Amino acid sequence: MMKVLSRLVLTVLVLVLASLAFLYFSPDYNLYLVRSESMRPAINMGDLIITGPLDGPINGEVKPGMIVTYQYKKGNVTHRVLSIDGETLVTKGDATEDPDSWPVVLPDVRGIYLFKIPYVGFVTNFVRTKLGWFLMIIIPAALLVGWLAKDIVKEALSDA
Repeated sequence: MMKVLSRLVLTVLVLVLASLAFLYFSPDYNLYLVRSESMRPAINMGDLIITGPLDGPINGEVKPGMIVTYQYKKGNVTHRVLSIDGETLVTKGDATEDPDSWPVVLPDVRGIYLFKIPYVGFVTNFVRTKLGWFLMIIIPAALLVGWLAKDIVKEALSDA
């Protein structure tokens, strides 16, 4: 029973990681870490959001009510579209009272929000610290080496 459960968990983990790798390397899809609370409660700080192409089969075209990620100055902003006038969008964060004071043009839109993975940003920020690196990378690697060494020793002793 434990063997089946561990294989199932490993399979799900591999599928999730493969999907994220596909999204990361795909030119039409992007992953962004949310660094502000401007879209609460729909999107929270620390969430990983996935955006798709503007003209993708899921999205079609940008419409009021959709959440888009666009380039602003040297960063990216993810806000909801309030209205559209030709190629100019008026956007606003859900947690803010006023619309954004700058116009957003369609060529600046990087993608349309598809879904989020909550709290992943906190994990990635933690892994960047010395303690996080130690706990998330070094200890699991040492455990894996120990597990492999145990199997090698067990196999060597069983042949003797």
